[in-house]
Amino acid sequence: MTQADDFDDLAYHREHVSGLIAGGFFNEDDLETYLADMAFDPDAAPHAAAVRDHARAAMAAKRAAEAGWPAVTDWDRLARAFDALEADHILALHNAGVTTSDAHSDAWDLIGRDPPGTWRGFAFYHGQDVERAVAGGALFMGFDAVEEGAEAKRAIGAAIVAALTAQGFAPNWNGDPETRLDVPGIVWHKRTDWVRPAPAPQAARGNGFWSRLFG
Repeated sequence: MTQADDFDDLAYHREHVSGLIAGGFFNEDDLETYLADMAFDPDAAPHAAAVRDHARAAMAAKRAAEAGWPAVTDWDRLARAFDALEADHILALHNAGVTTSDAHSDAWDLIGRDPPGTWRGFAFYHGQDVERAVAGGALFMGFDAVEEGAEAKRAIGAAIVAALTAQGFAPNWNGDPETRLDVPGIVWHKRTDWVRPAPAPQAARGNGFWSRLFG
């Protein structure tokens, strides 16, 4: 393996983990799982320490940025829309897998665990949709209905549009039950569910004589 290959592999993991952190669904425990997975890849394993350092710095920067975000962000309003959908018996999944296939599989699995009639359909966005939104693009959303037929599925799409509109979004959808809708202009500010408090600033540890003496 050449030095260029090494650099490319490291750059990939840095970029990938940065995107996961920016998405807001990736916390300290997820990082440890990510690094453990890297250990099984002979090309990635040598870069685990560098990726850990990069990720910790990115997490610290995101924690600091979150303090300056509005009290209610676009993502919070999106979550409220999803809560309204679930109250309307439409299962609404955030960050459902990586692809549309993943999301459909997850949704049908969850629907199958509940009594018949609990859900009349589902809505979702997946990991690739989050990546697009983090980069400043529209958030794409998919959906389906439990009942067969185009009209049942179209009703789910219309309910999603109504829930998003009620939260101040302006979703685009052409009414085709086989076409995903999208939410343009969303500013992706999702606060991470951190599992540990932020480290104390270095200055808070003190730099006087006793601190230097006893560490």
